[in-house]
Amino acid sequence: MVVVVAGPTSTPLDASGDSGAESGRWGRGAAPSAGAGTVALDAVGVAPAAETGEQAGRRTSRAPVDGVAPAAAGDAQDGVRVVESSGDEAVASLVHRMDVLSAVTELLLDEPVFNETVAVRRCARLLATELAEWVFIDLVPQRQPDGTGQAAAVRNGDATPRRQVVMGPEEEWAEDAARGLAAADPAPGMLPWTVFETGHSALRPHAEELDLLGSCPDGRPVLSTIGATSVLCVPVTDGDRPIGVITLAGRGEHGPFSLLDLSVCQRIGRYLGMVIRASRMYRRSAAVAESLQASLLPRRLPEIEGLELAARYTSATDGTEVGGDFYDAFPAKEGWGLVLGDVVGKGEDAATVTATARHAVRLVSRWKTDPREVLATVNETLLTEDRFVTAVFAGIVRRGEGVRVTLGIAGHPPAIVVRGDGVILTASRGGVPLGLFEDFDPGTDTLDLAPGDTLLLHSDGVLEACDAARLQFGQARLLETLAAHAGGSVDDMLGAVERSLLDFCDGDLRDDVSMLAMRVLPPSLN
Repeated sequence: MVVVVAGPTSTPLDASGDSGAESGRWGRGAAPSAGAGTVALDAVGVAPAAETGEQAGRRTSRAPVDGVAPAAAGDAQDGVRVVESSGDEAVASLVHRMDVLSAVTELLLDEPVFNETVAVRRCARLLATELAEWVFIDLVPQRQPDGTGQAAAVRNGDATPRRQVVMGPEEEWAEDAARGLAAADPAPGMLPWTVFETGHSALRPHAEELDLLGSCPDGRPVLSTIGATSVLCVPVTDGDRPIGVITLAGRGEHGPFSLLDLSVCQRIGRYLGMVIRASRMYRRSAAVAESLQASLLPRRLPEIEGLELAARYTSATDGTEVGGDFYDAFPAKEGWGLVLGDVVGKGEDAATVTATARHAVRLVSRWKTDPREVLATVNETLLTEDRFVTAVFAGIVRRGEGVRVTLGIAGHPPAIVVRGDGVILTASRGGVPLGLFEDFDPGTDTLDLAPGDTLLLHSDGVLEACDAARLQFGQARLLETLAAHAGGSVDDMLGAVERSLLDFCDGDLRDDVSMLAMRVLPPSLN
């Protein structure tokens, strides 16, 4: 439903019907006058057939088509040219509207991951450039994960719109006015509030009520402050209900808004609403995934005398699903245990298997010391699951000033040792993933670490990260980065690997990345 309220025209019709109607806005064409106190618009906003060539010709863009001014009425030959010119202008006006609609669609869908703030500002900027001097966008704030809502939502009520963006002319006075208007949320009695409550668009070609958009902090009506004489307002809908309002205000320099302007803005309101809905669903999914992922990882690593521990976890760029990476450090029957693994797939099912694998390793390590026996028992536990798991388990036992590391490998990338003198060694690989076969045979290796040596466990996401040319980060780049930062702390070393990885793939991680490192401290630092 469209509500059209019109005030008196600036120039009443004379006896011959020559109205002197105002020219169109930005090549879009304004509504022609039909008589004092009314504005007549047909269903598509096109001038009625009864209007004269001169009346149609005056609904022009900033510059007349082909630079030709409308001819005077009464000249038959010139009248033909006026009709032809007005026809060209009508086509140009329609094309301009379609261009605006197409441009908005491209802007809103340009981001691979929907961003509500970016979408709203882009939409407002384009509308302020193409359709109006002033643009106001008001939206209902999204609920926070705890269900409390933003502060403004608490202030206004649970489902009332709050001002998000105000854009006006690029002039100093307008920028000052915009800052003041940005804090003026819609209130009952204002046109944006009414449109939001009813879900019906409103068009005021000639706005006579100065308090239509409320008042500024100094008490002056908004319309007076910005000098607007024409207003249209459309709801922003997410497909089910209004979630906000777009308001356009013009100063009348290029004619009042027409029904075609309203039609274009109605579509833009629907498009913007769908993008906002997608953005909020994405953020909710990402928040749930992040929360669930955090529950699958230790809140903090334990402090172990004589050892320095550090870990890094980076989720894939499209982090709307829970990843399958996990790591842990825990006391074992003899000494300590480290584990890092990766469950195939993502989502809630993968999270269930991740939790099972991680806690099973912790539990079994309490009463078994051999990593082969630990992994074999975990394998039995995972045989009933629909997903398999690659993992590496390290049993840590003190040996003098150093430690002995006994590795059990289940189809996982091999552990890496960075010696204190910068020499890098790669442990054995082998074994089959957990949860595939009853006849399980893990790979094994034993390493002796001296003070200053570092053990690194990592997921395959480190090696398989790709750049734009689909070239993988690979083992060689990983070893080079580790060697270049071997003199720093363990946390600095992992941070360097993380930065190098993100730079290599330009921030576009296709898989989760996890790393767990342990360094043997010199006796003086124990």
